[in-house]
Amino acid sequence: MRIEDKSCVSRTTALKLLALAAVASLMLVQFRTRGHRPDFSDFKVYWLAGEKAAAHQTVYDVEGHYQYKYSPFVALLWAVPHALPGTRYQWAVAHYAACGLGYLALFWLSARLIRREHALPLFLVALTVFSIGLRDELKLGQANLWPLLLVLPAWFAGKASPAIETAQAGSGRLDLRGLAIGAAWAFAIQWKLYALVLAPVWLLRFRLSVWLGALAFTVLSLFGALALAHGADFAVQENLRWVRSLTASSEELLISQYNVSALGIFGKWGLRAGVPFGAWAYALWAVLALAWGAVLVWAERDAQRRDAPRLRFWSTSWAWAGIVILNPLVWPYWLLFCVPLFLSYVDEAWAHARKSSRLAVLGFLAVSALFALANWQQNMSVVHEGLSFVAVVVLLFDAQRRARRRDAEQLQRVCEVPLSLTLTPRPR
Repeated sequence: MRIEDKSCVSRTTALKLLALAAVASLMLVQFRTRGHRPDFSDFKVYWLAGEKAAAHQTVYDVEGHYQYKYSPFVALLWAVPHALPGTRYQWAVAHYAACGLGYLALFWLSARLIRREHALPLFLVALTVFSIGLRDELKLGQANLWPLLLVLPAWFAGKASPAIETAQAGSGRLDLRGLAIGAAWAFAIQWKLYALVLAPVWLLRFRLSVWLGALAFTVLSLFGALALAHGADFAVQENLRWVRSLTASSEELLISQYNVSALGIFGKWGLRAGVPFGAWAYALWAVLALAWGAVLVWAERDAQRRDAPRLRFWSTSWAWAGIVILNPLVWPYWLLFCVPLFLSYVDEAWAHARKSSRLAVLGFLAVSALFALANWQQNMSVVHEGLSFVAVVVLLFDAQRRARRRDAEQLQRVCEVPLSLTLTPRPR
């Protein structure tokens, strides 16, 4: 019997090592493909902003595509490397390595949090499906990893009762966790403005402490830190220049090939039909944004009413998908942001595969294949003109359907417990 167990264990280990080697080989081939090696074109934006901030110059006077669109406080942080040894290329390589290791850690920790006993298979799934987005993110020297890490608590932090927060304030106790979540969220917004899509989530969850933490961090960073570094007048003017830069997106950028936002997709559809970009695109965009908000309110209230973490996880994923709906400029590697949603979806379907019908299994495979295809072909025009958006929406709604079905099954099992068992006292 022991020999059979050892054989079984060794076979499982061999399969895991084989899968790991296959995925590693795939990643190596993709990352070494000529034309997809690092050029750090977006890293140059951060580096130049840091150089200007270190010289007490404005960072919002760059023309063309590679404009700096982030907060002056983030530019101040990028000034730190200029006070330390190392060339721009050396710092770019260091940033590449830090982001690469950071994404690997994010994939692994997400897999362990979702299903510890299946962490390695989920990790390999993440590496395989998101490999192209990861490659492009690192190649360009982008920094989307850090805002994503800063907002991860939104998937796990639920509603806090206003009465509890009031009682804490009255007793002199602070919700330190909520304040920290809010500060991290505010930092993410300054790094990438798309993190604002989580604002309705924190409103619907009545997390006053989150808002207080966000407000405190905003004041201390945008005014306090900048005033210390550059002076009060410069700090005020630089923040105003930042706000003005956010509305300076040109029509050429909006309908560019690589913009996969809803507004960009509408513009490209109109261009194919011979209709010039105009008010009609903004009208469709506004209707879609209202529909997104209505679904978010329903989903969040439903999760609170049922007190179901899985449904709350979905509502946060839906809010996060608002990036591609609300943000005018979104690039193809935004699909990387769907890591928590996709891994939880795979785990849910995997855990119930034996009890599911053949049609349900086929449905899961079809949705997963569509989402994987959108990731692997994210540099093709068909993806830029709507396939990635459709793939994420299909994934979201199938994940919601499965989550609600599991919630209903759990409730039914509770109701089927005999009343005598619930009333019989436990023996002492």
